[in-house]
Amino acid sequence: MLSIKRIFCWSMLTLLAACSANNTKDENSVFYAVSVGSVITLNQEITIAGDQVSVYVQDGEIMRYKDVNKYQPNCKFEIYTISEQPRTVQIDGFEIIKVVDEIESSSLQKNIQLAVLDLAVGEGYLAMGLLDHSLMFNYATMMYLNSAKQKDVYRMTCQHWEAVSDDRHLSITQMRKAMGDIFTLEIK
Repeated sequence: MLSIKRIFCWSMLTLLAACSANNTKDENSVFYAVSVGSVITLNQEITIAGDQVSVYVQDGEIMRYKDVNKYQPNCKFEIYTISEQPRTVQIDGFEIIKVVDEIESSSLQKNIQLAVLDLAVGEGYLAMGLLDHSLMFNYATMMYLNSAKQKDVYRMTCQHWEAVSDDRHLSITQMRKAMGDIFTLEIK
């Protein structure tokens, strides 16, 4: 006789296998992910202000953080080091060497409720939890960049604040719209 736990584990394994077999190629789908080896090309020089390490781009316009509509697709282009002097990033192609999807809570309230379900699944563990009472989360795709010519370039993070009920990262099409003509994202 199968136990409830065993049925649940087999169901989860079947679901995980179905998800991994999904070869979605629709750039409008949130399930079509940016892959390592893809390239982000900077099509024009960008100046990063002194005492800053990043610029934001939304609807093809470079913006300051305070001017970005956080609820609409936007991308943050970052360098490693801070300087008192403005720096210019030259036209270049940046290879994506790592991609991380992250969900950040908009607030961590005083009444924290943690619920965790810990089930053995194969050699790994499946953990489900509710971290806090936030209604909005930042859905971010962080693409770590590499260039032989410009070692100080760090990463591009494309993101937006989203209601928990909608629960989705940006599609590639939405990332490209945020970048406009300033950057080109080529998926490998």
